[in-house]
Amino acid sequence: MNRKGLAYILAVTLFVGMVSTGTVYAESVSGDHQKIVNYHHKGEFTQDLELLKQKANEMGISTEGKDAQTLHRELKEAYIKKHAEALGIKTEGKDIETLKKEIRHVWTMQIAKEWGISTKGKDDKTIMKEVKEAKLKKEAMEFGISTKGKDFKQIKREIYEAKVLKYAKELGIPTEGKDINQLGKEVHDKMIYNAAEKLGVETEGKTPKEIFHEIMINHGEKAREMKLFPFREEKIYFFRENHEDQQQGE
Repeated sequence: MNRKGLAYILAVTLFVGMVSTGTVYAESVSGDHQKIVNYHHKGEFTQDLELLKQKANEMGISTEGKDAQTLHRELKEAYIKKHAEALGIKTEGKDIETLKKEIRHVWTMQIAKEWGISTKGKDDKTIMKEVKEAKLKKEAMEFGISTKGKDFKQIKREIYEAKVLKYAKELGIPTEGKDINQLGKEVHDKMIYNAAEKLGVETEGKTPKEIFHEIMINHGEKAREMKLFPFREEKIYFFRENHEDQQQGE
């Protein structure tokens, strides 16, 4: 599958919320890996029947007589099958949960390879934990943050704070008197409005979350190429089954 096709499938994935938290690595034509922008899906658009019908038609799914919940489910299932096929995974006779596990395993192996992490005798959860640790150490080093005597939660928080301050400065956002969470929200919203302006997306009457969803659904590939959301591109979780570590700054 070419880059545009896989990027489209991933945009649909973001729309239906299959990747709830995490960066997905899409294999390009050259065999390299392309980072796909991450976001936290909260279900804002899952009941928008017309939008669901539009995406269903684009995926070749019949919409006649179906409600939003049915279309939402069928879109997710269609995405998973297409994603599996793009990875060379056989789908015949397999249920959706099995395909999700196989997709997760393939990506886990590829991500581990990128980070030079041995996979021998390890399950996917252990491998991804080691990837997380390697990534955090690398980021901490880049920001001059000491990791000695700190747990990973503390390191993550310090990296998050460093990123917020970095982007706030770049975006011209005053930092004095603001806590890091408030500042992080301002950075987040400013990036979204800046991206919307560059992409010609109408923002009037829309929340930042709604604008972000619209950008990712209709302009996702261009947004990635232009690196309009660097603050959201750095996660490495894929098809997470639980909600551990889902907190500010992750």
